[in-house]
Amino acid sequence: MITTDDLYTGLLSEIDRTFENTEPEPDSFADWCLRSITLDGGPFGFERHEYLQEPYNDDHPDQTEMKATQMGSTTRAMLRAVYGARFAGYRGILYLFPSRTDVTEFSKSRISTLIDENPDTIGSWLQDTDSANLKKLWNAFLYLRGMKSTIGLKSIPIDFIIFDELDEAPQQSMKYALARMAHSEYKHVMKLSNPSLPDYGIDKAFQETDMRYWLLKCEKCGKYTCLEDTFPDCLLEVDGRVIRACSKCKSELNPSGGKWVAKRPGIKDKRGYHYSQLFSHFVEPADILKEFRNTTNRTLFYNLIIGNAWVEATNRLEISQVLALCGSRGNASSDPGPCFMGVDQGKDLHVVISKIGKGKGEIVHLGIQKDWSELDKLMKAFNVARCVVDGMPETRNARAFAERHKRRVFLNYYSIHQKGTYKWNEQDHTVTEDRTESLDASHNEIQDGELVLPRESDIVREFAAQCHNTAKRLEEDEETGSKRYVYVKLGPDHFRHALNYSTIARQYAQKSIFGKYDLT
Repeated sequence: MITTDDLYTGLLSEIDRTFENTEPEPDSFADWCLRSITLDGGPFGFERHEYLQEPYNDDHPDQTEMKATQMGSTTRAMLRAVYGARFAGYRGILYLFPSRTDVTEFSKSRISTLIDENPDTIGSWLQDTDSANLKKLWNAFLYLRGMKSTIGLKSIPIDFIIFDELDEAPQQSMKYALARMAHSEYKHVMKLSNPSLPDYGIDKAFQETDMRYWLLKCEKCGKYTCLEDTFPDCLLEVDGRVIRACSKCKSELNPSGGKWVAKRPGIKDKRGYHYSQLFSHFVEPADILKEFRNTTNRTLFYNLIIGNAWVEATNRLEISQVLALCGSRGNASSDPGPCFMGVDQGKDLHVVISKIGKGKGEIVHLGIQKDWSELDKLMKAFNVARCVVDGMPETRNARAFAERHKRRVFLNYYSIHQKGTYKWNEQDHTVTEDRTESLDASHNEIQDGELVLPRESDIVREFAAQCHNTAKRLEEDEETGSKRYVYVKLGPDHFRHALNYSTIARQYAQKSIFGKYDLT
């Protein structure tokens, strides 16, 4: 006969077997990695990666990592996703990449390697589904997507989003991805990327955080040094070798002996970490210094080795550079002309009016208008011979404006297929040109000092700031692999495009008079 004691004993035995087959909940993410994870053929650890210890112990919900290459950020992101699915209760994880190709390569290399090295944990928790871009991770779904694929995720509950290589992805897609977390109780976000342009992508995101840097403490004088802030002076040649040097006493610094220090400690809602090969144990300082001295591509050097955003001076206009072109005349309210007007659409209408000066172009008026009818008044007040207006987004209003001023107002449309000179269509009231080539033309006028501005004022300073808010970078086409330079928006840039349209109109007249312009 089965007694109550037998039932009790049997129940205890079943509970014991359950606990034997269930991994106890770790104290923290870092503790779980140290105890359970195999990485690169050996047990996970922070030796010679001491800079990673604090980030692994950081459970802040919004983190940004601006990084040089090979600093361990992607591994941390993937492990954090696994840990969150297994122990934190995530139901949906969205891992975003710039393109579909990046998704495939990540799935084959990073995920497969983690599974192979950790078959009893990650390997047993991760299950394939019918979709190559969807995996079951414990009780959560892991969605691997290119940034152009987020539209298909509208109804998917997401608790954790990882933006990997953010600078290579369409920036406007970020807000759509973040909207997937509207009903999540977690709303955890991680952004990581090599930087590219200043004020763009990961650099812009990092500037919104508390901006933490790994400062090395000198064992001799106790001074802390930020290698990124003192490069290249932080690398010194001593007795035939290159050392990381203390900014105060020039003694050699140990990259393991550092601490994270926030440049903006008052920022609490967003956490930021900056990673540089300058404090990597696996990159020799001598190699970095040699590369710095010999490189023919300073942009890639700073982006991938130092971990800093960088743009060549020729690819971005500085505010001071623009203001240096200011003349003595004020911002005019009229001019006998003939003048040439450029209008960019947005919430308001940004207007740049120029004319052909003595050997240079001359901007006579900068303005911001609320209504299209105001443009009619400007056409008369400045005797505008030709006006180029942005054809989008309000095509109807733009076309109506062109109809009121036939053969003088043209709607502008950028086209990657239009090379060389501008293509004017007198019947359709349109002009097309390559975006990069046309922006180069107006960019070069400022850079070469071939443009005169009104004397400095609030609106001229705003114009200069918006000219500063575009920069040229090299981009690669996902489908073809072809590369081309494009201008990227870094902030409000309506005046920059209005300038471009005004330049297009004025250069038409300059060619008619002097026969001297060709975009190529």
